[in-house]
Amino acid sequence: MMKEINTIPNLIQQFEEAPDEELASVLKRINIPVDEFEEYASWSKNSYTRNCIARTDEFEFILICWDTDAKTAIHGHDGQDCWVHQVSGNIKERRYKNNEGDLSQYVARELDEGKMVYMTDKMGFHSIENISGQRAMTLHVYASPIDECKVVTEDGNIEIKALSYDTNHTPDWKEAV
Repeated sequence: MMKEINTIPNLIQQFEEAPDEELASVLKRINIPVDEFEEYASWSKNSYTRNCIARTDEFEFILICWDTDAKTAIHGHDGQDCWVHQVSGNIKERRYKNNEGDLSQYVARELDEGKMVYMTDKMGFHSIENISGQRAMTLHVYASPIDECKVVTEDGNIEIKALSYDTNHTPDWKEAV
């Protein structure tokens, strides 16, 4: 059995060195204490923040910090693989199929601490909501960085949204390895 990964720099290094077919197995070995993620955290009242821990041409690690009841719009992932690891708290993920402009939910699941889900545009769109009753954190890992994605607006239209970070710690992890 492969050894657990218990630091963020080690996780990123293992992910960077793994062949594509082993990326998910690297992420399944995460056993990083919550307090190690807290140094990358920033918070926004009634919303969520996107905190970049690491970014290269091949991948991106983003810590999303969820205030109580924060949620995303229904969105895609610009064709990239996305893994979501629940760091703290609980979230609810809802998945939607796009049938010629008509979105229909086909999955709703809760994600507890230490659990992981995978998403890609081939599976449809999804939304995430903090259902913890307190702040929560999730680690989002993309097989390639995402600078924009499709977002479903409140009136049901789909538009392209540019993505940005609330904080960017990219050099920090390189110095720790």
